[in-house]
Amino acid sequence: MATNTQSFSILLASRNQSIIEATRATLDEAENLNLVERELTPGNLFSVIEEIQPDVVLLDFNFQQTIFNLIDKIVTEYPKSALVAVISNREEVDLDLVILSGARAFVQYPYQPGKLVVTIRRVVELRERNHIGAVGVADDKSEIKSKNTFIVFSPKGGVGTTTIAINLAISLQKQLDEDVLLIDGKHLLGHVALYMNLRTANSITDLIAHAGMLDQRLIRQVIIEHKSGVHVLPSPNLIGAAQGIKPESLFKVIQSLQKVYPNIIIDGGNHIDENTVTYMDSSSKILIVLNPDLASMRDVRQFMEIAKSLSYPEEEILLILNMAGRRADVKLREIEGILKMEIFGKIPADDELALSSLNEGVPILLKKPHHAISKAYKQIAKDLVNLMQDSRVE
Repeated sequence: MATNTQSFSILLASRNQSIIEATRATLDEAENLNLVERELTPGNLFSVIEEIQPDVVLLDFNFQQTIFNLIDKIVTEYPKSALVAVISNREEVDLDLVILSGARAFVQYPYQPGKLVVTIRRVVELRERNHIGAVGVADDKSEIKSKNTFIVFSPKGGVGTTTIAINLAISLQKQLDEDVLLIDGKHLLGHVALYMNLRTANSITDLIAHAGMLDQRLIRQVIIEHKSGVHVLPSPNLIGAAQGIKPESLFKVIQSLQKVYPNIIIDGGNHIDENTVTYMDSSSKILIVLNPDLASMRDVRQFMEIAKSLSYPEEEILLILNMAGRRADVKLREIEGILKMEIFGKIPADDELALSSLNEGVPILLKKPHHAISKAYKQIAKDLVNLMQDSRVE
C-alpha cells in the first residue's frame, strides 16, 4: 500500500503544450508525485513506457486518433502502469467507453483544483491494494476463504443502514449456515452493539493496534458472538479512538478478517470518508439504501457520480428500497425510471415494529421471524447468495 514516503512516477503522453504546462504546474506542488517529462509521439510511446515503467500513464485523449485501441494496448502490455485519460471538457466523449477500454480513471481538462492529484493518488492506492491482495493470496492460499463482503451504505442519513446490516447478517448466517461477521463501520457514533444489546468494551481499535500482525486467535478474542450466531465487531466507544483509525491500517485489518470469515456485512452508515472508501474497496457489492422519497433519490444520484469517480462498476452497486409500501411514497417503477437502475430488494414499512425492535435491542428477524419485513430480509440474503454464486461460475 502507498505510504507517505513513497514516490510515484507519472508519464504524461500529450502533444498539447497547454496540458503539458498545466500538468507540470500541478504536479510540481504535489508531494511524492514525480512527472517524468519526455517528448512523446505515437511512434516512441511504448519504448518510453518500457524504459520508465511509470506508476501512472496520463494519456491525452487527443494523443492519436485511434485512442481506444491505444488505451487497450497500453493496459494490456503494461498492466502495472495505471492509465488515467485526460479529456477536454469541450469534447463529447462516452466516459463509460473510456473505462471499459481499460482506463483506471479519467480527469477533465482544464483541471479542477485538486482533481488531478486526487485522481492519481486514488489509482495508485487501488493498484497498491490489488498488489497486496495478490501477494496475500499467493503466500497463504490455504488460509483464505472465498469472500462475500458487503457494505450497507446510504448517502442520506436516517434511512436504516444499521437495522438493515444487522438483519441481513442474521439472514445470511441462517441461509448459509456459515460464520458471518458484522462490522460496525461507523467508527464515530456507531450503533450496532446498542441495537443488538451487546455490552462490551471490545472494538475494532483492538485489532487496528495490531494491523499487519493479526492471527485468528487474536481476532476471535476481540470479536463478540451474538445470540443469533452472528459475530460482531463493534465500533469504538471513545471518539478519540475512532479518530485514530487510518485507512492503511484498516485495510490490513479487513484483509485479515477476510481470511477468517467467509461472509462479512459492514454497516457503512451515511458519511463518506477515507475509511468508508476503504470498506467499499474491500467489498464484493455495495448495497445502497434509499427510502421512496425525492431526497433519497437525489442523494443516490449524486452518490452514483461519486462512485463513477472512484471507479466502482455499476454492477457492483445494488439498490435496497427501505420503508416501502406507504401510500404517499414514490412508486418502485418510478424510482427505477428516475435512477435508471433496478431495485435489488425492498423492505416494507412498519414504523411501530422497527421502533420496538430498536428499543428492546432485539433484531426484527428474532423478534418477528415470520413478519413481512423478516421475509424481505431472507429474500435479499437468498438473492445475494445466488448472485455471488453466479458470478463465481462466470
